Amino acid sequence: MSSLSASPLLIDSGTTRSLERARAADHVVLTGPAGCGKTAVLRTFEHTVAVDDGHLLGEDDVDRLLHEVRAGGRLVVAHRPWPDNRALARLVAALPGSAVRVRLRPLSREHVRSLATHVLDIEVSEAFAHRLHDRTGGTPRFVLDELSPDPRAAFARHLDELSVAANDLLLVLALGAPFDVDLLATVLVLEPGAVAESAQALRSAGLLQLDGTPLPVASDAIAALAPVDQRADLLRELALRQAGRAQPVSGYAEQLLELGAAEPALLGVFSSAGHEVINDDPALAARLFTAVGTGTSADVARARALSGDLDGAVEAVNLDHADELLVAATVLTMRGQVGRGGELLRRSDNGLARGFAVTGLLGAGRLDEARAIRLAPHPAGSLTDTLGQRLADVLLDTVTGPPMAAVSAAVATAGVNQAGSRASVQPDSPTALAALICVHAGELTVAKSLLTKAVRGDDGRGLHADRHRLLLACAELLGGDVEVAQQFVWPQTGREPREALFAAALDLGTARRTGDLHALRAAWEPAQQALVVHPVDLYTLIPLTEIAVAAARIGQFHRVEAHLAEAWTLLGNLGDPPLWSVLPRWHAFHASLLLGDHEAAEGHTAALEGAAEALPFARALAAGARCWSRAGRGEVDHVRVETVAQELRAHGLRADAARLAGHAAMHTTDRKAMTQLLDIARQFHGTSGGQGNAEVLSDREQEVAALVRDGLTYREVGDALFISAKTVEHHVTRIRNKLGAKNRRELERALEDVDLPAAK
Repeated sequence: MSSLSASPLLIDSGTTRSLERARAADHVVLTGPAGCGKTAVLRTFEHTVAVDDGHLLGEDDVDRLLHEVRAGGRLVVAHRPWPDNRALARLVAALPGSAVRVRLRPLSREHVRSLATHVLDIEVSEAFAHRLHDRTGGTPRFVLDELSPDPRAAFARHLDELSVAANDLLLVLALGAPFDVDLLATVLVLEPGAVAESAQALRSAGLLQLDGTPLPVASDAIAALAPVDQRADLLRELALRQAGRAQPVSGYAEQLLELGAAEPALLGVFSSAGHEVINDDPALAARLFTAVGTGTSADVARARALSGDLDGAVEAVNLDHADELLVAATVLTMRGQVGRGGELLRRSDNGLARGFAVTGLLGAGRLDEARAIRLAPHPAGSLTDTLGQRLADVLLDTVTGPPMAAVSAAVATAGVNQAGSRASVQPDSPTALAALICVHAGELTVAKSLLTKAVRGDDGRGLHADRHRLLLACAELLGGDVEVAQQFVWPQTGREPREALFAAALDLGTARRTGDLHALRAAWEPAQQALVVHPVDLYTLIPLTEIAVAAARIGQFHRVEAHLAEAWTLLGNLGDPPLWSVLPRWHAFHASLLLGDHEAAEGHTAALEGAAEALPFARALAAGARCWSRAGRGEVDHVRVETVAQELRAHGLRADAARLAGHAAMHTTDRKAMTQLLDIARQFHGTSGGQGNAEVLSDREQEVAALVRDGLTYREVGDALFISAKTVEHHVTRIRNKLGAKNRRELERALEDVDLPAAK
């Protein structure tokens, strides 16, 4: 790198132009902090008198230089802007007015990239150059140090040039101290004037930025090279002083923790630090609370719960404290024990806890107990008490009151305390409950709006962040947007049973809707296992019945029958509330059709019709089920089908609307009606392309079509699917009719544009 000592790469283009003008002047003053290339530039001048490090000049030196200038000498002097030097100031002031001053500036990001490319002899990325510029401030010497084989050793020499006081100041600032002269003087046991002088020295060396913070390379170097004991002593003193001034201390406490310097004398510091970070970094808060026994059991339990360490949270819980009952109930609820969580919370005198007690007991189908808690006198003493009461009222209204009024109240409640919900330990979030109610009521658009806002606010953090994403995926999937739904189901291990059940049901639902039988069978066992470990409750009826439809599709329905029976019993204990019953009945209706159990399908249709007066969504689903059943018997009223499909679509069930139209088209003998219904199916599916065509094919027809598309004969298709060649021919005839193909060639062309599952 020595070959770069006078390279123009060390000077940016703007400074280069200034230097070209300066070389024609008789007297030049070069100014810039250490490392900016003053010495390299000085060597390029041909003046008779050249002075480096002008900031170190004494009075005698200045007298000699002025004598040479008066004798006709051409002077170029380079100096740092700090510290102030009266002798240097006298020299500059005595120079003729024609003297030119050039300030050497840091390199731009683009220039840093060019320099790095030159030194490393490879093209560096823009991101690498930006990171290098941010760390070095664009100071050429520091850039070269960072690019050297041993950056820390290369940079250490800049620290060796500093006084002890300047090194200490740099270290304490690197540890996070604010640039507060009084605080720094106290911590370093220096006079305020000495602190100011040391700061000037750091600025002169280019190590301190204008805002009083060290340059990142300087900060890293001094922190790495300073002895551990020195760092711990300074951090301890800083933490105690700042705690005494009621200033943030988490940055110091975390470093003390990493250094193993936690001690009883710092108990207050660690407690304050834990409360500072619990919302943004609950895992760190838990470590701070337990480091020297600083936190209460409530602090530790809350921090561990928010960080996802539910086992650790339960260990810390003291069930004699109201806040900790919420933690314990949250763990129970997330693990599928909503009833037990409700039982626990009814012991509390906390209004929010009592609200969730009602929620939990209702979830387990225990209506009378839930009512008794809400009716017990308990005046609201705080906003959280009010939230608890509102939650209780909303959930009770979904079961015993007008369904749509309950939906409106749920949406209003979702906004209450939402700003702080990410940092709260609650069995569920108001937003999740409100969205779930909206989904059950057929208000998918409202549910998606609530959840989208929550997901953005979570920013991937919070106890219920995964729940919000999964519920949003559920709403998207029910609406038919499979690809959108998949974006919100993040791969994640170690999910608690409640979220694991939703995630597994979403995997099954995605595979079923895309017609991928292989994926459906692969997703079955994880879903069945998730169902086994999660008892049936009111808030997981959607994933339960989604799994039931998939089970019917692949011949595994017998493994979910007991769970479904529990679900109908639970709903019966609650009086079969329309809001919670209709969507599970709709799913169960389709499972019955797949099983060929028309009696059960009729029973679910009758239940939907019974709820139609109370809930508009039930009316749409009941009409849809009735049209579906009649179409299966060849009774297709295409006008009625179109009207009902429009109603389903209005409730957000776009895919179900398309499937109903396609199902009716499949069973009508009226070719004109078939064409109209197919057009409706494509329109409701949101596409005129192949995927819409695939949607109107039955699952078996999609399997046959995939094999025909791959060039198999009817006999080969039959052998692959264990059916006769004649049956294959009948399937192909219906596929041709649905796709509007007149012959085999047109069918093959049509199938090229259809999104079919891969042939198995």
